[in-house]
Formats: sequence, structure tokens, C-alpha cells
Amino acid sequence: MSNTITESQSSNNQNTSSTENSKQQLNSNDDYTQRQIQSAFQPSTNVEQVTDQLQTLNVTPKVTMRSDAPPFTPASEATKTTTTTTTTTTDDSEIKVKTEFIYDLNKYKYDYFLSDLSCNFDRDNGKFGAPTGICALPDDRLLVANFDRDSVLLIDIKGVVHQIFKDLPTPKAVIYNSSASSPQAVVATRKEAAILDLTTNKVITRSKIRGFYPWNIQYVEERQVYAACDPSGERIVFLDNNLAEIGVWSFHDSTQDHLLQNQPQLYQKVYPYAAYFLPNDTSYVLTHRQDKCNLDEYDNTSAAKKSAYNIPQSLQSYSIYVDDAKKCLIPDKLNHRLVSIDKDSKIEEYKCKSMQEPYSLTFLSNGTLCVTDWNKSHGTSGGISIISEVNLKEKQ
Repeated sequence: MSNTITESQSSNNQNTSSTENSKQQLNSNDDYTQRQIQSAFQPSTNVEQVTDQLQTLNVTPKVTMRSDAPPFTPASEATKTTTTTTTTTTDDSEIKVKTEFIYDLNKYKYDYFLSDLSCNFDRDNGKFGAPTGICALPDDRLLVANFDRDSVLLIDIKGVVHQIFKDLPTPKAVIYNSSASSPQAVVATRKEAAILDLTTNKVITRSKIRGFYPWNIQYVEERQVYAACDPSGERIVFLDNNLAEIGVWSFHDSTQDHLLQNQPQLYQKVYPYAAYFLPNDTSYVLTHRQDKCNLDEYDNTSAAKKSAYNIPQSLQSYSIYVDDAKKCLIPDKLNHRLVSIDKDSKIEEYKCKSMQEPYSLTFLSNGTLCVTDWNKSHGTSGGISIISEVNLKEKQ
């Protein structure tokens, strides 16, 4: 395994020619799927031309975020998300002692690429097809959104397929809702969010919002709402437990409104692809603008921007994970790596052999990191990089 850790702000100024080569490699490896995903979301205008014309018009590309999202409760009333729970019994009641999860890239020294799946009940559909979203169940099995195959797979890290949920058009994200009375998942598909009953294998609720193209979705348990990123609409939509819209964070740039009437092709949209809400009234939003990624921290109560992170200029990502120490872990699909940025803007880079085009990630209860990957060099249409502290391959 080739494992590299670097901690340097200088990673922001990467070699331009290297970036262009990476882009060419990305397009050649996955041209159809990449075009399929980005055609509806990325502006077709030339970025440099637009920038020059905006400067001529003296327009400042500043975003003022509008919010009519539901009110957020104080952090003191929220229950923090945890990875492990220890229960001790007293004479009066049970007291739960929770341990918060904080990742450390330096601990992950072993990896392998899971590409071939074993499915004894549906071999034609029990395969990877450009896997995108991923989440872990309480028993450490994985739900994987299979973009090219319009399905969600329930698998384990040994590659055994336990269930296939079909007829979910181009799923991009999947999450497990632990607060539901029965095992449920929520899937972000092409034009809607859908609640999937994992026991009956049926969709029980769908969102009914016009012009809604969800990308990533999170259940904010402390607030009892879903937060769904809709890059096409420049917004984050808040949904209730029945997937009805109850509020919006808008990233629309009002300073460019005159362009929409006079020269709409010049308007630079802000694409919020991913957001991560923490229980301390803080959220992190990953946006694309002018083909560049931006990472910003927001105050959930006021929807005001608190700070902007200085991320590598060449980074291209569509998902984000934030631990309890406010460290942001970002899969960089273009540069074949994971990038970690802490609250002090210290940057770590992680590369390994199994990871070529990382897309989305999740952690198992033992800290094992699972990353969906579009890498086709193994003869399949993508797979999952299993990255761990111990050699899991020897134990299988």
C-alpha cells in the first residue's frame, strides 16, 4: 500500500498542469457517468469569459443566503450523535455514557478495494454501477447508492449482497434513519427524496416538490428534519418526516439578478452539493462556483456565514463528513485522495492504492472507513475502498 500523509497549507497551490492531466484522466475513465451527473447542474458557459464580463459589468460575486428554515433548538437541548454507548445501572435509572468519534488519518494503514460482489439471488443486479452515496447500518452492513443501476445495495464489507432495492432512478445519496419505528432509509434520487422501508422493500413516502433535484441528504435528529442539498435550485431544502418542504436556505446571488433578465448565460450559479449539520448549531456547506469548491461554516440559528475554509484550489468533491472535533473529511475525486481540514485550517492529505476516484464515505462502528469509488481499473464499474487500522483482509 502506498500511504502518504502531508500537513501543509502549501497544498492550496498545486501544479496547474497536474490538475489538467487529472481532469483529462477523469473524463476518459468515466465520461458517460460524469456527463450524466453534471449536465443538469454545471453551467455551460466559459468560466474565464464569464469572469471577465462580470468584471466589466462591475458585479461582485457575493452570495447573500436567504433562510426561512424551521427554528433550531439550542444546542443544550440537543442529543449528540455518537458512535459507542456504554450503559451503567444505578438504583434509580440507567445512565448512558457516550463516546464521541474523532477520526485520525494517521491510523489508517491498511486498505483493499471491494469490487466483486457475491449475490446468490440476483446476479444480474448484484453488481456495482458507479456507486455514489453510502451509509453504515447499526450492524455495520452498508447501504450503497448504485447510480448507474438505479438501485440501492445492502452489502457487508466481505462483498455479500443481502438485498437489492430497485427502481430508484440515479440515486446519489442514501442515509439510514435510526429514529424511525421500523428500519428505514432515505434515498436522494433524480427528482425526489424517497423513504424506503428496509423490511418490506417498498417506498412508503416520496417528496412532492417541483423542480427538486436532491444531491446529498442528512437527517438532523436533534431537529427532527431532513436537510437535502438541491444544487440545481441553489438551495438546501428542509423536509419534515413525511418529506414535505418546511423551509429553505437559498444561496442565490441577488447581486446578479439583473443578469437573469438581460444576459442569463452570464449568471454564475452557486451549487450546494453537500452539507453537514452538527448538534451545536453549526453546519458546514460544500458549494461549487465557477468550477471551484468552497467550504463554509454557518450558524444554524441565524443562517449566517461564520467562516470560510481555505481549501486546496484543485479540489473537486460532492460530499463531506465532519467529526465532533469539527474536522472536515472531503473525498477529492479529481485528485484521487481524501483531504482533511481542521478548525485551524491545517490540511492533511491521504492517498492509498485502492482509492482512485473517491466519491462518498462512511465510518463503521470500529472506525473502519468505507469510501465509494468510481475506479474501473479492476474490471468492474466501481467499488468501495475499505480502509482500516488493522489488516481486515487477513481476517477474512
